[in-house]
Amino acid sequence: MSKRRTKIAKRLRSLIAPLALKVISNRIFLIFLSLCALGFVVGRHGFHSPPPIPYEDLFDNMDVYSYREAPADSVTHVVVELNAGGHPFREYDIDSRRFSAPKQGSRYVRSVGGTRYRPLRLRGHAAQGFWLELPDSLSPGAGEGQFDQLYQRSLSFVRPLGVVRTALGILSGYSVGYHLATWEGSLGNPAMQARIMDTPGIGRAIAREAWRRVLLEPVLMGDGTDIEVFGATHDKQRVYTNFFKLALRDSDDFVPREVARLAAAGQLEFSRAMAAFAGAVDHAQEDNRELSSDDFRAIEVWARMLYGRGHWARHVAPAASEERSMYLGALTYYGLAPVTPDQARIWIGPRVLVQYGEVDGFVADDIPATALGCPLSWRRRLIPDTTATGADAWALRWVDQSTMGIAQLMPVWKALRRGLPFLHPRPRI
Repeated sequence: MSKRRTKIAKRLRSLIAPLALKVISNRIFLIFLSLCALGFVVGRHGFHSPPPIPYEDLFDNMDVYSYREAPADSVTHVVVELNAGGHPFREYDIDSRRFSAPKQGSRYVRSVGGTRYRPLRLRGHAAQGFWLELPDSLSPGAGEGQFDQLYQRSLSFVRPLGVVRTALGILSGYSVGYHLATWEGSLGNPAMQARIMDTPGIGRAIAREAWRRVLLEPVLMGDGTDIEVFGATHDKQRVYTNFFKLALRDSDDFVPREVARLAAAGQLEFSRAMAAFAGAVDHAQEDNRELSSDDFRAIEVWARMLYGRGHWARHVAPAASEERSMYLGALTYYGLAPVTPDQARIWIGPRVLVQYGEVDGFVADDIPATALGCPLSWRRRLIPDTTATGADAWALRWVDQSTMGIAQLMPVWKALRRGLPFLHPRPRI
Protein backbone atom coordinates (compact mmCIF):
# COMPACT_ATOMS: atom_id res chain seq x y z
CA MET A 1 0.00 0.00 0.00
CA SER A 2 2.84 2.38 0.88
CA LYS A 3 4.59 1.61 -2.43
CA ARG A 4 1.42 2.48 -4.31
CA ARG A 5 1.14 5.81 -2.48
CA THR A 6 4.78 6.54 -3.24
CA LYS A 7 4.19 5.92 -6.95
CA ILE A 8 1.14 8.18 -6.97
CA ALA A 9 3.07 10.92 -5.18
CA LYS A 10 5.92 10.67 -7.68
CA ARG A 11 3.51 10.91 -10.60
CA LEU A 12 1.83 13.94 -9.10
CA ARG A 13 5.19 15.61 -8.50
CA SER A 14 6.23 14.88 -12.07
CA LEU A 15 3.05 16.53 -13.34
CA ILE A 16 2.86 19.46 -10.93
CA ALA A 17 6.54 20.41 -10.78
CA PRO A 18 6.88 21.42 -14.48
CA LEU A 19 3.61 23.31 -14.33
CA ALA A 20 4.63 25.13 -11.16
CA LEU A 21 8.00 25.99 -12.70
CA LYS A 22 6.30 27.49 -15.75
CA VAL A 23 3.94 29.50 -13.60
CA ILE A 24 6.72 30.84 -11.39
CA SER A 25 8.87 31.76 -14.38
CA ASN A 26 5.98 33.64 -16.00
CA ARG A 27 6.65 37.38 -15.75
CA ILE A 28 3.00 38.36 -15.69
CA PHE A 29 2.37 36.03 -12.78
CA LEU A 30 5.37 37.42 -10.91
CA ILE A 31 4.09 40.96 -11.47
CA PHE A 32 0.69 39.86 -10.19
CA LEU A 33 2.26 38.36 -7.06
CA SER A 34 4.38 41.47 -6.50
CA LEU A 35 1.34 43.74 -6.74
CA CYS A 36 -0.59 41.39 -4.51
CA ALA A 37 2.16 41.59 -1.89
CA LEU A 38 2.24 45.39 -2.20
CA GLY A 39 -1.52 45.60 -1.75
CA PHE A 40 -1.32 43.34 1.30
CA VAL A 41 1.43 45.44 2.91
CA VAL A 42 -0.42 48.70 2.21
CA GLY A 43 -3.69 47.26 3.50
CA ARG A 44 -2.13 46.04 6.74
CA HIS A 45 -0.27 49.32 7.22
CA GLY A 46 -3.49 51.34 7.30
CA PHE A 47 -5.52 48.69 9.12
CA HIS A 48 -6.75 49.29 12.65
CA SER A 49 -7.70 46.48 15.02
CA PRO A 50 -10.47 46.08 15.90
CA PRO A 51 -11.71 47.39 12.56
CA PRO A 52 -14.63 49.84 12.46
CA ILE A 53 -18.02 48.50 11.46
CA PRO A 54 -18.55 49.06 7.70
CA TYR A 55 -21.87 50.87 8.03
CA GLU A 56 -21.60 52.43 4.58
CA ASP A 57 -21.14 49.06 2.89
CA LEU A 58 -23.96 47.60 4.98
CA PHE A 59 -26.47 50.31 4.04
CA ASP A 60 -25.23 50.42 0.45
CA ASN A 61 -26.11 46.75 -0.08
CA MET A 62 -29.64 46.50 1.26
CA ASP A 63 -32.70 45.29 -0.63
CA VAL A 64 -36.04 46.47 0.74
CA TYR A 65 -39.15 44.37 0.11
CA SER A 66 -42.64 45.76 0.61
CA TYR A 67 -45.19 43.00 0.03
CA ARG A 68 -48.43 41.35 1.08
CA GLU A 69 -48.65 37.79 2.32
CA ALA A 70 -51.76 37.22 0.18
CA PRO A 71 -53.36 39.17 -2.70
CA ALA A 72 -56.41 39.96 -0.58
CA ASP A 73 -54.31 41.04 2.40
CA SER A 74 -54.60 44.77 3.16
CA VAL A 75 -51.57 44.81 5.47
CA THR A 76 -48.17 45.56 3.97
CA HIS A 77 -45.05 43.92 5.39
CA VAL A 78 -41.56 45.32 4.98
CA VAL A 79 -38.43 43.18 5.16
CA VAL A 80 -34.87 44.41 4.68
CA GLU A 81 -32.39 42.01 3.13
CA LEU A 82 -28.73 42.54 4.10
CA ASN A 83 -26.25 41.49 1.41
CA ALA A 84 -22.52 41.00 1.14
CA GLY A 85 -20.92 40.32 -2.23
CA GLY A 86 -24.35 39.98 -3.84
CA HIS A 87 -25.49 37.26 -1.42
CA PRO A 88 -27.93 37.79 1.47
CA PHE A 89 -26.68 36.92 4.94
CA ARG A 90 -29.49 38.28 7.15
CA GLU A 91 -33.06 39.58 6.96
CA TYR A 92 -34.58 42.20 9.23
CA ASP A 93 -38.33 42.32 9.75
CA ILE A 94 -39.44 45.90 10.32
CA ASP A 95 -42.51 45.06 12.43
CA SER A 96 -41.16 42.20 14.55
CA ARG A 97 -37.73 43.94 14.77
CA ARG A 98 -35.92 40.64 14.49
CA PHE A 99 -33.08 39.31 12.40
CA SER A 100 -33.36 35.94 10.71
CA ALA A 101 -31.53 33.83 8.17
CA PRO A 102 -32.58 34.46 4.55
CA LYS A 103 -35.25 32.08 3.27
CA GLN A 104 -34.94 30.15 0.03
CA GLY A 105 -37.32 31.41 -2.64
CA SER A 106 -38.46 34.40 -0.58
CA ARG A 107 -37.15 36.89 -3.17
CA TYR A 108 -39.49 35.57 -5.86
CA VAL A 109 -42.56 35.48 -3.61
CA ARG A 110 -41.95 39.01 -2.33
CA SER A 111 -41.22 40.41 -5.78
CA VAL A 112 -44.46 38.93 -7.19
CA GLY A 113 -46.62 40.07 -4.28
CA GLY A 114 -45.02 43.46 -3.74
CA THR A 115 -42.20 45.82 -4.58
CA ARG A 116 -38.46 45.33 -4.41
CA TYR A 117 -36.34 48.42 -3.85
CA ARG A 118 -32.84 47.71 -5.08
CA PRO A 119 -29.79 49.50 -3.67
CA LEU A 120 -29.01 52.89 -5.18
CA ARG A 121 -25.31 52.90 -6.02
CA LEU A 122 -23.85 56.37 -5.84
CA ARG A 123 -21.92 57.05 -9.04
CA GLY A 124 -21.28 60.79 -8.99
CA HIS A 125 -22.76 64.24 -8.67
CA ALA A 126 -23.53 67.06 -11.12
CA ALA A 127 -23.65 70.34 -9.22
CA GLN A 128 -24.81 72.72 -11.96
CA GLY A 129 -28.35 72.88 -13.33
CA PHE A 130 -29.78 74.11 -16.63
CA TRP A 131 -33.08 74.78 -18.38
CA LEU A 132 -34.47 71.94 -20.47
CA GLU A 133 -36.63 73.06 -23.40
CA LEU A 134 -39.81 71.01 -23.87
CA PRO A 135 -41.23 70.21 -27.33
CA ASP A 136 -44.55 71.70 -28.43
CA SER A 137 -47.01 71.12 -31.27
CA LEU A 138 -45.27 73.66 -33.52
CA SER A 139 -41.78 72.27 -33.00
CA PRO A 140 -42.18 68.70 -31.71
CA GLY A 141 -38.47 67.94 -32.01
CA ALA A 142 -37.36 70.84 -29.83
CA GLY A 143 -35.36 69.84 -26.79
CA GLU A 144 -34.58 66.31 -27.99
CA GLY A 145 -30.88 67.02 -28.44
CA GLN A 146 -30.70 68.80 -25.10
CA PHE A 147 -32.56 65.91 -23.46
CA ASP A 148 -30.03 63.44 -24.85
CA GLN A 149 -27.25 65.72 -23.67
CA LEU A 150 -28.70 65.67 -20.16
CA TYR A 151 -28.23 61.93 -19.92
CA GLN A 152 -24.90 61.99 -21.71
CA ARG A 153 -23.52 64.55 -19.27
CA SER A 154 -25.06 62.96 -16.23
CA LEU A 155 -24.54 59.29 -16.92
CA SER A 156 -22.64 58.13 -19.97
CA PHE A 157 -19.39 59.94 -19.29
CA VAL A 158 -18.70 57.88 -16.16
CA ARG A 159 -18.98 54.52 -17.91
CA PRO A 160 -15.43 54.53 -19.40
CA LEU A 161 -14.03 55.12 -15.92
CA GLY A 162 -15.93 52.08 -14.70
CA VAL A 163 -14.42 49.98 -17.49
CA VAL A 164 -10.90 51.16 -16.65
CA ARG A 165 -11.48 50.49 -12.96
CA THR A 166 -12.66 46.96 -13.66
CA ALA A 167 -9.70 46.24 -15.95
CA LEU A 168 -7.22 47.46 -13.35
CA GLY A 169 -8.89 45.42 -10.65
CA ILE A 170 -8.66 42.25 -12.74
CA LEU A 171 -5.19 42.68 -14.27
CA SER A 172 -3.42 43.81 -11.11
CA GLY A 173 -3.05 41.83 -7.93
CA TYR A 174 -3.01 44.96 -5.82
CA SER A 175 -6.73 44.82 -5.10
CA VAL A 176 -6.54 41.13 -4.23
CA GLY A 177 -3.78 41.75 -1.71
CA TYR A 178 -5.53 44.79 -0.29
CA HIS A 179 -8.76 42.88 0.24
CA LEU A 180 -6.91 39.98 1.88
CA ALA A 181 -5.23 42.40 4.28
CA THR A 182 -8.49 44.11 5.21
CA TRP A 183 -10.68 40.99 5.26
CA GLU A 184 -11.16 41.26 9.01
CA GLY A 185 -13.06 44.52 8.53
CA SER A 186 -14.96 43.41 5.42
CA LEU A 187 -18.73 43.05 5.33
CA GLY A 188 -18.27 39.58 3.82
CA ASN A 189 -16.47 38.35 6.94
CA PRO A 190 -18.87 36.19 9.03
CA ALA A 191 -17.26 37.48 12.23
CA MET A 192 -17.97 41.07 11.17
CA GLN A 193 -21.55 40.13 10.28
CA ALA A 194 -22.05 38.67 13.75
CA ARG A 195 -20.55 41.81 15.28
CA ILE A 196 -22.99 43.97 13.31
CA MET A 197 -25.95 41.93 14.54
CA ASP A 198 -24.81 42.47 18.15
CA THR A 199 -24.49 46.26 17.77
CA PRO A 200 -27.03 48.10 19.97
CA GLY A 201 -29.66 49.97 17.95
CA ILE A 202 -28.60 48.46 14.61
CA GLY A 203 -32.17 47.44 13.82
CA ARG A 204 -33.42 51.00 14.22
CA ALA A 205 -30.60 52.29 11.99
CA ILE A 206 -31.36 49.70 9.30
CA ALA A 207 -35.06 50.61 9.38
CA ARG A 208 -34.29 54.30 8.86
CA GLU A 209 -31.93 53.63 5.96
CA ALA A 210 -34.56 51.39 4.38
CA TRP A 211 -37.17 54.14 4.86
CA ARG A 212 -34.86 56.62 3.10
CA ARG A 213 -34.48 54.19 0.21
CA VAL A 214 -38.26 53.98 -0.24
CA LEU A 215 -38.52 57.76 0.14
CA LEU A 216 -36.17 58.30 -2.83
CA GLU A 217 -37.94 55.89 -5.18
CA PRO A 218 -40.59 58.39 -6.44
CA VAL A 219 -37.89 60.94 -7.39
CA LEU A 220 -35.66 58.43 -9.19
CA MET A 221 -35.35 59.19 -12.91
CA GLY A 222 -34.07 56.42 -15.19
CA ASP A 223 -32.26 56.84 -18.49
CA GLY A 224 -35.00 55.08 -20.46
CA THR A 225 -37.51 57.92 -20.14
CA ASP A 226 -38.48 59.88 -23.26
CA ILE A 227 -38.80 63.66 -23.16
CA GLU A 228 -42.62 63.87 -22.99
CA VAL A 229 -42.84 61.41 -20.10
CA PHE A 230 -39.86 63.14 -18.51
CA GLY A 231 -41.67 66.49 -18.41
CA ALA A 232 -44.82 65.07 -16.82
CA THR A 233 -42.89 62.96 -14.32
CA HIS A 234 -40.59 65.82 -13.39
CA ASP A 235 -43.56 67.99 -12.38
CA LYS A 236 -44.95 65.28 -10.11
CA GLN A 237 -41.51 64.78 -8.60
CA ARG A 238 -41.34 68.51 -7.89
CA VAL A 239 -44.63 68.42 -5.97
CA TYR A 240 -43.60 65.25 -4.11
CA THR A 241 -40.23 66.74 -3.15
CA ASN A 242 -41.55 70.11 -2.02
CA PHE A 243 -44.33 68.50 -0.01
CA PHE A 244 -41.71 66.39 1.79
CA LYS A 245 -39.69 69.51 2.57
CA LEU A 246 -42.85 71.22 3.82
CA ALA A 247 -43.72 68.24 6.04
CA LEU A 248 -40.25 68.50 7.59
CA ARG A 249 -40.93 72.01 8.90
CA ASP A 250 -44.59 72.92 8.63
CA SER A 251 -44.51 75.90 10.97
CA ASP A 252 -47.70 77.36 9.42
CA ASP A 253 -49.75 74.14 9.83
CA PHE A 254 -50.43 74.15 6.10
CA VAL A 255 -50.61 70.35 5.87
CA PRO A 256 -53.35 69.92 8.52
CA ARG A 257 -55.42 72.58 6.76
CA GLU A 258 -55.03 70.80 3.42
CA VAL A 259 -55.94 67.48 5.03
CA ALA A 260 -59.13 69.03 6.42
CA ARG A 261 -59.87 70.74 3.09
CA LEU A 262 -59.61 67.43 1.21
CA ALA A 263 -61.80 65.65 3.76
CA ALA A 264 -64.45 68.38 3.52
CA ALA A 265 -64.44 68.02 -0.27
CA GLY A 266 -65.12 64.28 0.03
CA GLN A 267 -61.58 63.27 -1.01
CA LEU A 268 -61.09 61.01 2.00
CA GLU A 269 -58.51 58.76 0.36
CA PHE A 270 -56.39 61.74 -0.68
CA SER A 271 -56.83 63.26 2.78
CA ARG A 272 -55.75 60.09 4.60
CA ALA A 273 -52.78 59.61 2.26
CA MET A 274 -51.55 63.16 2.85
CA ALA A 275 -51.92 62.89 6.62
CA ALA A 276 -50.21 59.49 6.73
CA PHE A 277 -47.23 60.72 4.70
CA ALA A 278 -46.77 63.79 6.91
CA GLY A 279 -47.06 61.53 9.96
CA ALA A 280 -44.42 59.16 8.59
CA VAL A 281 -42.03 62.08 8.09
CA ASP A 282 -42.63 63.15 11.70
CA HIS A 283 -41.96 59.61 12.92
CA ALA A 284 -38.72 59.35 10.95
CA GLN A 285 -37.47 62.60 12.51
CA GLU A 286 -37.74 61.10 16.00
CA ASP A 287 -34.43 59.31 16.49
CA ASN A 288 -35.68 57.05 19.28
CA ARG A 289 -38.88 55.99 17.52
CA GLU A 290 -39.16 52.55 15.96
CA LEU A 291 -40.53 52.75 12.42
CA SER A 292 -43.22 50.32 11.28
CA SER A 293 -44.41 49.04 7.92
CA ASP A 294 -47.13 51.71 8.02
CA ASP A 295 -44.45 54.40 7.71
CA PHE A 296 -43.20 52.74 4.53
CA ARG A 297 -46.67 52.21 3.14
CA ALA A 298 -47.48 55.90 3.73
CA ILE A 299 -44.77 56.82 1.20
CA GLU A 300 -46.03 54.32 -1.36
CA VAL A 301 -49.67 55.38 -1.06
CA TRP A 302 -48.91 59.12 -1.20
CA ALA A 303 -46.68 58.70 -4.26
CA ARG A 304 -49.32 56.53 -5.94
CA MET A 305 -51.97 59.19 -5.34
CA LEU A 306 -49.81 62.00 -6.73
CA TYR A 307 -48.58 60.07 -9.74
CA GLY A 308 -51.84 58.27 -10.46
CA ARG A 309 -54.52 60.89 -9.74
CA GLY A 310 -52.58 64.07 -10.28
CA HIS A 311 -52.51 67.20 -8.16
CA TRP A 312 -55.06 67.43 -5.35
CA ALA A 313 -55.76 71.10 -6.10
CA ARG A 314 -58.20 70.21 -8.87
CA HIS A 315 -60.47 68.65 -6.22
CA VAL A 316 -60.39 71.48 -3.68
CA ALA A 317 -59.46 74.72 -5.47
CA PRO A 318 -62.20 77.37 -4.90
CA ALA A 319 -64.33 78.30 -7.91
CA ALA A 320 -64.38 82.04 -7.18
CA SER A 321 -61.58 83.81 -9.00
CA GLU A 322 -60.26 85.81 -6.03
CA GLU A 323 -60.31 82.89 -3.59
CA ARG A 324 -58.87 80.63 -6.25
CA SER A 325 -56.00 83.04 -6.87
CA MET A 326 -55.23 83.22 -3.15
CA TYR A 327 -55.26 79.43 -2.84
CA LEU A 328 -53.03 78.87 -5.86
CA GLY A 329 -50.77 81.64 -4.57
CA ALA A 330 -50.35 79.77 -1.29
CA LEU A 331 -49.47 76.60 -3.21
CA THR A 332 -46.94 78.57 -5.26
CA TYR A 333 -45.36 79.92 -2.07
CA TYR A 334 -44.67 76.36 -0.91
CA GLY A 335 -43.58 75.20 -4.37
CA LEU A 336 -46.67 73.01 -4.71
CA ALA A 337 -48.57 74.79 -7.49
CA PRO A 338 -49.74 72.58 -10.38
CA VAL A 339 -47.86 73.11 -13.61
CA THR A 340 -49.39 75.26 -16.34
CA PRO A 341 -50.31 73.45 -19.60
CA ASP A 342 -48.20 75.80 -21.72
CA GLN A 343 -44.95 75.18 -19.83
CA ALA A 344 -42.11 75.52 -22.35
CA ARG A 345 -39.15 74.53 -20.24
CA ILE A 346 -38.25 73.00 -16.89
CA TRP A 347 -35.34 73.55 -14.57
CA ILE A 348 -32.98 70.59 -14.12
CA GLY A 349 -31.12 71.29 -10.91
CA PRO A 350 -28.11 69.66 -9.27
CA ARG A 351 -28.50 65.90 -9.15
CA VAL A 352 -27.01 62.74 -7.72
CA LEU A 353 -25.99 60.12 -10.29
CA VAL A 354 -27.02 56.61 -9.27
CA GLN A 355 -27.26 53.08 -10.55
CA TYR A 356 -29.96 50.60 -9.51
CA GLY A 357 -29.69 47.12 -10.93
CA GLU A 358 -28.62 47.50 -14.55
CA VAL A 359 -30.28 50.91 -14.96
CA ASP A 360 -28.53 54.28 -14.72
CA GLY A 361 -30.43 57.25 -13.37
CA PHE A 362 -30.30 60.32 -11.21
CA VAL A 363 -32.02 61.83 -8.19
CA ALA A 364 -32.49 65.58 -7.75
CA ASP A 365 -30.51 67.03 -4.87
CA ASP A 366 -33.50 68.39 -2.94
CA ILE A 367 -34.28 65.36 -0.78
CA PRO A 368 -30.69 64.06 -0.35
CA ALA A 369 -29.71 67.61 0.68
CA THR A 370 -31.79 67.21 3.85
CA ALA A 371 -30.44 65.38 6.89
CA LEU A 372 -33.47 63.09 7.02
CA GLY A 373 -33.51 62.25 3.32
CA CYS A 374 -29.80 61.64 2.68
CA PRO A 375 -28.68 57.99 2.93
CA LEU A 376 -25.79 57.48 5.32
CA SER A 377 -23.65 55.80 2.65
CA TRP A 378 -23.91 58.95 0.49
CA ARG A 379 -22.89 61.56 3.03
CA ARG A 380 -19.12 61.10 2.82
CA ARG A 381 -18.91 60.35 -0.87
CA LEU A 382 -21.36 62.93 -2.18
CA ILE A 383 -18.79 65.60 -3.19
CA PRO A 384 -20.36 68.42 -5.25
CA ASP A 385 -18.30 69.75 -8.11
CA THR A 386 -18.11 73.46 -8.95
CA THR A 387 -17.61 73.33 -12.69
CA ALA A 388 -19.82 73.06 -15.75
CA THR A 389 -22.79 70.71 -15.77
CA GLY A 390 -21.55 67.19 -15.30
CA ALA A 391 -18.14 67.92 -16.81
CA ASP A 392 -16.22 67.10 -13.64
CA ALA A 393 -18.75 64.90 -11.89
CA TRP A 394 -16.77 62.03 -10.49
CA ALA A 395 -17.60 58.36 -10.76
CA LEU A 396 -17.45 57.97 -7.02
CA ARG A 397 -17.48 54.20 -7.14
CA TRP A 398 -13.91 54.70 -8.38
CA VAL A 399 -12.84 56.00 -4.98
CA ASP A 400 -14.85 53.54 -2.95
CA GLN A 401 -12.75 51.30 -0.72
CA SER A 402 -14.68 48.22 -1.86
CA THR A 403 -13.09 48.49 -5.31
CA MET A 404 -9.61 48.80 -6.78
CA GLY A 405 -9.51 52.56 -6.63
CA ILE A 406 -7.87 55.70 -5.43
CA ALA A 407 -8.73 55.01 -1.79
CA GLN A 408 -6.55 51.89 -1.83
CA LEU A 409 -3.68 53.74 -3.49
CA MET A 410 -3.68 56.72 -1.13
CA PRO A 411 -1.14 55.18 1.32
CA VAL A 412 1.25 54.55 -1.58
CA TRP A 413 0.81 58.10 -2.83
CA LYS A 414 1.48 59.54 0.63
CA ALA A 415 4.64 57.46 0.94
CA LEU A 416 5.85 58.63 -2.46
CA ARG A 417 5.19 62.24 -1.52
CA ARG A 418 7.29 61.87 1.61
CA GLY A 419 10.16 60.28 -0.30
CA LEU A 420 10.16 62.32 -3.52
CA PRO A 421 10.55 66.08 -2.96
CA PHE A 422 9.44 67.03 -6.48
CA LEU A 423 5.96 65.71 -5.75
CA HIS A 424 5.41 68.43 -3.15
CA PRO A 425 3.64 71.49 -4.55
CA ARG A 426 5.78 74.62 -4.48
CA PRO A 427 4.26 77.89 -3.33
CA ARG A 428 3.77 80.48 -6.03
CA ILE A 429 5.73 83.72 -5.72
